[in-house]
Amino acid sequence: MAKQEDQFAPQAAFLVTAASDFVNFNATTLARFYQPVVGPTAFSLFYALHSQLLERPTLADRRLQAVLIRQMNAGAEQITHALHRLEAVGLVRTFAGNDEQGDFYVYQLQPTLSPAAFIEDDLLSVLLLEAVGSAAFAHLAKWARRYELTSRPQLREVSHRFLDEFHVAAESVITAPAPIKEARQQFSVETARPSLAASDFDWPTLFQLLANQPLVKKDLDAHRQLIEVEHQLYGIDVPTMKDLILKAVNLADNHFDAAKFKRVVAAAYRQTGSSTGSSTGTNQPAKKGQELTAKDQQLLKSVTGYAPVDFLQGLKEQTGGFVTASERHILTHLLADVKLSPEVINVLSWYVIAELDNDLLKANFVDAIANSWVKAGVHDGASALLQLKNFNQQRAAGQSKGRPRQRKNYRGRSQIEEQMPEWTKTSQAERTKKASQAEVQEVQALLAKRKQK
Repeated sequence: MAKQEDQFAPQAAFLVTAASDFVNFNATTLARFYQPVVGPTAFSLFYALHSQLLERPTLADRRLQAVLIRQMNAGAEQITHALHRLEAVGLVRTFAGNDEQGDFYVYQLQPTLSPAAFIEDDLLSVLLLEAVGSAAFAHLAKWARRYELTSRPQLREVSHRFLDEFHVAAESVITAPAPIKEARQQFSVETARPSLAASDFDWPTLFQLLANQPLVKKDLDAHRQLIEVEHQLYGIDVPTMKDLILKAVNLADNHFDAAKFKRVVAAAYRQTGSSTGSSTGTNQPAKKGQELTAKDQQLLKSVTGYAPVDFLQGLKEQTGGFVTASERHILTHLLADVKLSPEVINVLSWYVIAELDNDLLKANFVDAIANSWVKAGVHDGASALLQLKNFNQQRAAGQSKGRPRQRKNYRGRSQIEEQMPEWTKTSQAERTKKASQAEVQEVQALLAKRKQK
C-alpha cells in the first residue's frame, strides 16, 4: 500500500475519528499556543479534518483524500508537511489500513494540552518561545493564570474527600462489575510520547559544579529533558550550562525556573549561535571509512565537531546570513521528533546550504531528505555521506540511460543542451579560407540569373 509518510495520496481513502478525551479540546488554546508552532497550513488542516468528523463512523463512511486537497486548496506536498506537524505536536494520530477497496487512513484527533501543561512541555514551550519571542511568551503564561489569585496568601486545603461523602461497596471496588469491565475494554490505552535519545551530556560533572550553589537539586532531575534538548540543539558544554542554569534560579526560593531558563538560552544563542565552540560529539572513525575519500573524511570531522545550530550558523556566516527562527524549528524537529543525531543533521545542513547553494533550510525539502535517510538506516555522519554518494551515483546512472541532451543540474531542474549546427564543427582554417576564382565566377552567375527573374 502507499505510504502516507511519503506523500499525501489523493486516491487513498480516509476517515476521521477522535480520542475518547477529545472533549477536553480547547479551540482558544489551539489558536494561542499551537498555531504559532505548527503554522497556518497545519492549523487549517486540523480544522479541515475536524469538519469531516462523524459520530459513530464506519468504514463505509470513508472518502477520498482528494476531498481534503480541494478543501484545503493546497498541494499534496504542503498537506503532507502540515500533517506531519500535527502528528509531531500530538494533535493527530495516523493509522493506515488496507482492504479489498484499497488503501485508507484513519486520522484520530487528539485534545489540546492545557496552557499550563503546554508551557511545562520542554519541546513545545521551546518552539513557542522561538516563534513568538520572550514578551509574547510571558503574556501567554500570564493569560494561562488569569483565573488564579494575583496574590499568594497562606492557605490550607479543607476539601472533603470522595469517601467522606459517598459510600461504595468494597467488593465492587476490588472486583469491577461486568458492565464496567466491558466499557473499559472499548477504550484504547494511549501510549506515552517517546523520549529523546540519550545524549552525551556529562551530568555527573554538572552536578559537581552545582554542588555548592544555591539551587534545589531535585529541580535538575525534574527538568532533565529540557536541559538535554538545549544541550543537543545548541551544543552547550557543561561549564556554560552551569552558568545558564544559575541565571535561571529564582533568588527568592532557590528553585530552578524552567520558563526563565528557556528565555536565557534563547537570548544567549539567538542568531549569533554558540560562542563556546563546544562539541556535541566525538571524532569517531566511520565504520565504512574505507568508502569515503580524504575530502569526505575531513568533512566528517567538521560535522562531528559542532551542535546543529552552531554548524548551520557557521555555514551562514560564509555568505553573511544568519540562522532564522524557522530553521531553528526545523533543527529542533529533526533532533527531537525524527531522532537524527547532531552529526547527521549537520551533514544534511551542509548538503542543502553548501552543496546545493540554497540560502535557507526549507521544511518540505529537509523532511524529504530526512525521511529517505531514516528509511535507509542512516545513523551517523559517515552513513549520511555514503547515502549522498549513493544518491548521486544512482542519479548519474539514470541520466546516462535517458535522453543525451537533457540533464539535471544541482537544484534538480532540467537543462536543455541545444544541438549545434554542422558549420560549427568545421575548423577555423576552413571557415576563413578564401574562395577560388572559379567559385567566385559561379556565385556571380547565380546572382545574375536571380536578378533576371
